[in-house]
Amino acid sequence: STIRLDDLAKIVKLSHSHFCRAFKESFGQPAHAYVMRRRVELAQGLMLSTTEPLSRIAATCGMADQAHFCKLFRRLVGETPNVWRRARREALAGID
Repeated sequence: STIRLDDLAKIVKLSHSHFCRAFKESFGQPAHAYVMRRRVELAQGLMLSTTEPLSRIAATCGMADQAHFCKLFRRLVGETPNVWRRARREALAGID
């Protein structure tokens, strides 16, 4: 679901701008970038542990759609989700 910065700031009783500054100081990146990276990490786990289609994984991880997921994944990971998944699955199959 959508995570709004204003909602997070209210939870910790900070203004929007102070929350954003404090978050970046604490985590080394803006809150939005952190959330997107964590969603991609969740998707990576699902891609390795399930046979769900990428469209369903994208929705489960809170992405707007599969195209948004693929664009974000490629930007953060350096390859498309399908290529990443296939390479890891082949590597895991070679271990067995």
